[in-house]
Amino acid sequence: MSAVVQAVSPAGLEPALTAAMAAFAVAAHDFPTLARQRARDAIADCIGCILAGSREPLAAPLAATLPGFDVASAAAPSLLIGAARYGAPADAALYNGTLAHALDFDDTNHPAYAHPSAVLVPAMLAVASLAPLSPLLAQSAPQASGRALIDAYIVGFEFFGKLGRALNTQHYKRGWHATGSFGALAAAAAAGRLLGLDAPRMMMALGIAASSASGLRANFGSMTKPLHAGFAARNGVFAALLARAGFTASEQAIEHRYGYVNVFNSGIGYDPAPLMQMGDGLEILTEHGLALKPYAACGATHPGIEAAELLHAQIASRTNGTNGTNRTIRSVRMGVCSMAFEPLIHIMPASPLEGKFSLHFCIAAALLYGKVSLATFSDEMVNDARIRALIPAMQMEVDARWKDDSEFATEIQVELEDGSRLTEFIPLAQGKPARWFSTERLHAKFADCAGAVATANQVEPAWRALQELDTDEGCQRLLQALAPMRVQS
Repeated sequence: MSAVVQAVSPAGLEPALTAAMAAFAVAAHDFPTLARQRARDAIADCIGCILAGSREPLAAPLAATLPGFDVASAAAPSLLIGAARYGAPADAALYNGTLAHALDFDDTNHPAYAHPSAVLVPAMLAVASLAPLSPLLAQSAPQASGRALIDAYIVGFEFFGKLGRALNTQHYKRGWHATGSFGALAAAAAAGRLLGLDAPRMMMALGIAASSASGLRANFGSMTKPLHAGFAARNGVFAALLARAGFTASEQAIEHRYGYVNVFNSGIGYDPAPLMQMGDGLEILTEHGLALKPYAACGATHPGIEAAELLHAQIASRTNGTNGTNRTIRSVRMGVCSMAFEPLIHIMPASPLEGKFSLHFCIAAALLYGKVSLATFSDEMVNDARIRALIPAMQMEVDARWKDDSEFATEIQVELEDGSRLTEFIPLAQGKPARWFSTERLHAKFADCAGAVATANQVEPAWRALQELDTDEGCQRLLQALAPMRVQS
């Protein structure tokens, strides 16, 4: 892989972060096989999430608001996945990015505390079919190869992770949703890489994207949370396209006194070292860098859900498999880390979206029904009398033994009516690098998600194209497989 880039601003007072980050985005190469495999899996997982998200209530108003076309054209080459329509690149990135995060089933990253693929994959697909418009970029292929897509993903993912190391956890605790605030820069880097931007134009793209970065955690549990991913993807694509056309921005938009890192972490400070060391210890290969999701809910709920599913089996065995589980539970203690209280802002949810950010709801559903699935997050389940009766008997509290844990380790303890207690502790969620999905499990998740809008005859060609993505062939095969998939009215 390319060497770590070091740079200093002309004044010599601040590290030239914008220049260093742009240089990495343009020149990084020779990524390890494991990094490429994880990127391929993440892209497949994300596209499945987009297809499943196309059936969510937010898809219709979004599609109705964005201009779209029934057939691809030179002016509108980007696919709206699951809609069998096409749109301008930035619009397609917005649409697909929002759908990718609609179910909260898409992957996550620590230390960014963000959803990288929901931003990166839509941004990359939006520009994959764009031909070079400048002689300067004539060496770029009109159709991005699958290999180039993988490279761009790893570059964009590096931005998420290194920004997390530089600004978090204070950035997240301040109320910023890093999927949006980090994602705009990451998407600009990934899209710019595919478009063949040189280093000066990549600096412009990052500067433009820096002025569009946002996302507020107040909107967790609403349609606007996934919109943050769509905004980031759109803004990154738009920034890269503007930079390619000659649009300008500050060459110090990241490190300037009134630039990205200083404004976002005003009064707190940040660590510039990770941003000066892009590519040093690839984020996609770190212990907790990329995590696929086994449940369609906030990642902070996942260890607890797994523990509760195990407890359900134990309780069911005590009641001889009867459906009276709720009658045996007197109280539930949920021992979590301090960070869990940041995203898990709901207790008694009023909607399925709020249920995704309620540990109480997720654990109650798992304890009572033994499984948390896509169907768990429905109006029927949110209003389920058994779940709503159990939630007041549940207590979520910081456990001193792992209060500083960054992976949301969770212990669930259930007290039964006879006074006995059952306990399960899960320190690390499924889907983390140490518990990575098998190909079979990833395939099953993809088929389940894609099955929401596609037949088996449509799902399998798309899956095969994704498994064979990392080649010098163009990504047209994948786009052709996705094009006919459409939500049936």
